[in-house]
Amino acid sequence: MYKHVFIAIDDSHTSQKALDEAIAVAKAHDATLEIAHAIDEQLVHVFHTGGVTTTSANQLKHVLETGGQDVLNKAVEKALAAGAKAKSHLLKGHGEHTDDLIAAAVTASGADLLVVGSHGRRGVRRLLLGSVAENLVRKVGVSVLIVRGHHDDAKAD
Repeated sequence: MYKHVFIAIDDSHTSQKALDEAIAVAKAHDATLEIAHAIDEQLVHVFHTGGVTTTSANQLKHVLETGGQDVLNKAVEKALAAGAKAKSHLLKGHGEHTDDLIAAAVTASGADLLVVGSHGRRGVRRLLLGSVAENLVRKVGVSVLIVRGHHDDAKAD
């Protein structure tokens, strides 16, 4: 029986499928649902130093934080409306990889189940983008439920 379910989400369709599954598991076990969104600060570095944007690094961070908090607010609202006990956590690091931020938060939270969506990328896209879900399986000491998106979902995300 799970007591604390942790889910890491972004704004993708696959994450929404994973959130639905996490809500169902949390409700079935009367568990606390902790919903997290990790800010990928490497995006700030890439966009800012690569000349992709003229905004400052602080402005980019603010946009990422505001967007992340919006994703979390909607997810918590959805979970509460479904009858789950939910709370949220915006994960901000200092250059760590997203999977490291999430793994540390899972450990600190005391969760006994991690739910994460997998976009199902293959080939070069997977090589370039990596697999947060795959890395998390190796880094956390709790059970992991991977919710796979449909192949068409991966193209849309």
